[in-house]
Amino acid sequence: ARLMPPPPPPAAAAVDSGPPAPPPPPTPALPTEPPHRILFVQNLPDQVNEMMLKLLFQQFDGFGEVRLVPGKPGIAFVEFGTEPQATVAMEALQAFKVTPTHLMQISYAKA
Repeated sequence: ARLMPPPPPPAAAAVDSGPPAPPPPPTPALPTEPPHRILFVQNLPDQVNEMMLKLLFQQFDGFGEVRLVPGKPGIAFVEFGTEPQATVAMEALQAFKVTPTHLMQISYAKA
């Protein structure tokens, strides 16, 4: 009995785009939101205000506005023009010491 030739590869695989793409990284245990142009800032001291946060974040391109959440001290939203601009600010200010005991925690806001 003659061996059948292997079936042709699917069309997507026919385009030689170099090595195969690596598998997606495993899902981290902590819930992380997909990149977003709005950042969610936590672990702020109670005395922090919009002006203080604005001074911190306005040094980054694309800064839009800071919004504190009424009745919920310690958290804020910071809006940027684009998601890459927000990412630069997040990486630069992650774990920034607002006070000696308050390290800012920054994540992407829920879409």
